[in-house]
Amino acid sequence: MQSYTWLRILRLIHIYSAIVLVGSIIFNTMILMPALRRIPPAQSAVVSQKIGGGLMKLGGSAIVLLGVTGALRLWLLGELPYIFSHEVLALAHLRWILLMMCSWFGLLVTGTLSGIWYNTVLTKKLPYSAGLRELEERRASQEKVATWQERLAYFNLALALLAALGGILASF
Repeated sequence: MQSYTWLRILRLIHIYSAIVLVGSIIFNTMILMPALRRIPPAQSAVVSQKIGGGLMKLGGSAIVLLGVTGALRLWLLGELPYIFSHEVLALAHLRWILLMMCSWFGLLVTGTLSGIWYNTVLTKKLPYSAGLRELEERRASQEKVATWQERLAYFNLALALLAALGGILASF
């Protein structure tokens, strides 16, 4: 297959992954989180656990695909060495790609952190023998993590929109 064909296929996967990632972040931040605040905490926890797991898988897959396809496209275009040099600031489209890459890296870090919190704190089950003290400690840690998760959601929204802006402007 020619390099041009690979570039088009990788671009298609890259754009689709960006749509999935940005869309899921917008859905989570603007629709799901406000809806969860309007229902009782017990129901909110169940709904959040069911939908959150799916969004974590979808978003994680999109972040990986964005990294792989973006790096491959830069390599095929011969621009990968310029990204790691001072010349990245000399060309406008590379500056926008750098913005996109920095935003992607931020999403990778916050997504990993959210995944760790989700799996270790938010979905952790207590043993049947747990007492009131353990239950209260778990509730307090879940509340603390949920507050940080909400803050990260807004930060992720800003990063996703910056990455999309960088992608749009790099294509001109």
